[in-house]
Amino acid sequence: MHATDAHGQPVTAGEEAARHWRAFERRFNRRESGDTDALRAALAADPGFAVGHAMAAALAAQMGYEWDPAAELAAARETSPDHAWERSFVAAAGRVVDEGRWEAVPAWLSHHDEFPANVTALAFVSVGLAMSTDPAAGRRLEERVRRSLAAVGDDDLLLGLLGMVLVDRGEIDEAHRLAARALELAPAGYPGGHPMAHVFFESGEHAAGAAWLDGWLPSTDGEAAFHHHLVWHSALHHLELGHAEAVLERYRTCATGPAPSPLLDGASLLWRCQLRGLVPSATDPARPAVATQARPLMDEVPFTFAGAHGVLALASSGDAEALYRFAANARGFTAPGAAELLPCLAEGCAAYVEGDHAVAARRLLAAEPGFARLGGSHAQREVFEDTLLEALVRCGRLEEASDRLRARLDRRPSTLDEASLASLG
Repeated sequence: MHATDAHGQPVTAGEEAARHWRAFERRFNRRESGDTDALRAALAADPGFAVGHAMAAALAAQMGYEWDPAAELAAARETSPDHAWERSFVAAAGRVVDEGRWEAVPAWLSHHDEFPANVTALAFVSVGLAMSTDPAAGRRLEERVRRSLAAVGDDDLLLGLLGMVLVDRGEIDEAHRLAARALELAPAGYPGGHPMAHVFFESGEHAAGAAWLDGWLPSTDGEAAFHHHLVWHSALHHLELGHAEAVLERYRTCATGPAPSPLLDGASLLWRCQLRGLVPSATDPARPAVATQARPLMDEVPFTFAGAHGVLALASSGDAEALYRFAANARGFTAPGAAELLPCLAEGCAAYVEGDHAVAARRLLAAEPGFARLGGSHAQREVFEDTLLEALVRCGRLEEASDRLRARLDRRPSTLDEASLASLG
């Protein structure tokens, strides 16, 4: 009997190594803790396991996992696995190490074209598409996820990915169905819980969303880095409900969690709290301050979405000088879309923290057409819209702010937006 991966593909490995590889795939695809331990166990059980070494190399090169990417890639290339999908996987991982994450995207896409049943490779495909700043990325990812679903049948990761694409498109009912099915397959799994959180948010069901998330989260893997992102989702519901202490409690969890939560979740939530007056401007109740997360991004960003949150981190500290320096540096950044999208955003936030709201509004209006391309979800990008709205209000451009609030309310209900609109008369 041949050893197989978690989706039935044959693997060139001993059965013990394959068993650990299947455990790695489940943990990795569900964003659970312990994935590195499972992968190390697979490699210890079969040091010649090429796909395992290739995965370690790619994870180290692209996501910062603690392996030596060159050494792992060399180990992967020393053997010749039996199956074409394995050889293709090793080749794509090699492109990440040898050329970089963005140069490797075509190789991952080609790999998926030929081997859609290799679900684990979708981690690299989906990140490559979602963070590409390509306006068609959602449609392209949907096509690939549906192709993999046709190859392997219902899978909680694939159903959750599809749900995420559809909820941002406004297909709430179908996204809810997909999230619920993913949760049937893995009741404590983040692939189902994540789109379900977005369904509540985009439906404006904040009391129900907070109750569901706060009841569901204790059943999940609290050691997983992704756990903190769902805490962030809970904070957004409590922010809408006016529960200031609950929001700040969840902020401290996000701001002190493992990477990337302090940058992506912590900076975004702190800036929201400052915009809403829950925290004074340029004040951070967490230690270390989330602004420290922007330091590694001053000279280059891994992708534009991270850079945009670096801007929020700097804005939350009130450091206009650093924001202007970031804007100048960003014009030379090489990540897709970064040089085009980040300078105006950073300059707008710099003017905002300086109190020059008229200039902030002009710069943020120039950045506004690119908000949808920054990456992430509606829920994550709303903070940039919030910043523009506040700048417009503070410089007296109330009609433009009202128009944007009405457009957002047409997309989804929000008590905060309704209150803001009412205050503008």
